[in-house]
Amino acid sequence: MKSIWGYGLLGLAAFLIFLGLLAPATLLVDQFSRRLSGFSAQTVAGSAARGSMSAIDWHGVRIERLSWRWRPQGLLSGRLEFDLKADDPQMLLAGNAGFGFNRRLQFRQLSGQLPVEWLSRAVSGKLPLDGIAEFKLPALDLDAAGQPLAAQGVVQFLNLRASLGQPVNLGDYRLQLEPAGADGISGQIKDANAPLALEGTLNLAPDGRYRLNGHVALRETGNAALRQALNLLGPPGGDGRWALNFTGALAR
Repeated sequence: MKSIWGYGLLGLAAFLIFLGLLAPATLLVDQFSRRLSGFSAQTVAGSAARGSMSAIDWHGVRIERLSWRWRPQGLLSGRLEFDLKADDPQMLLAGNAGFGFNRRLQFRQLSGQLPVEWLSRAVSGKLPLDGIAEFKLPALDLDAAGQPLAAQGVVQFLNLRASLGQPVNLGDYRLQLEPAGADGISGQIKDANAPLALEGTLNLAPDGRYRLNGHVALRETGNAALRQALNLLGPPGGDGRWALNFTGALAR
């Protein structure tokens, strides 16, 4: 009996691999479209096992080209897995993505960089920030609406600049992310010897609500442009630091 089950599973695996090699690339794009609302691609080439899509749009973020290669070993864990690579002048991305029975899109060993402006759209539609976000995420899970449910890894914000009437250089910052179970995602953000001395805690709930608490101070006390920008937060406390207390929800 065990040998029958063994041969049966082997035959099923062979069939699925064979199917993956022959299925058109549009089959995979349909999976992305079902699991990520607002996702679209103008052109698709190749097969479900190995292919590419171009002129991708997802909630206003455009990617010139995204290629993939099927990972058959993912079937052993009940998932469809693919190695991904983005080819875009503004974005670098490499890692693998998988679809499970829970309808989550799960990224693993995701790394790359993208403009901070793209991330700002997810927070409030548009923040007056510019720079580069460099990320190394061993794990990132998204729901069908593209909202992050769990994350682990590091995001570094490099050469940040704020546009508040005039460009203001803010420097570099580091965000360490950890999964927080049913509470979503927690993160610790700190400056990397930037003009602003920043320490804060970020909490992101599964429904997209976020909360940022912490404090910030001028490291360069003679920087008049930064002081003027910080005054938008109100007067500093007796210790010379400005309190941070922001809440909101990610744009959908």
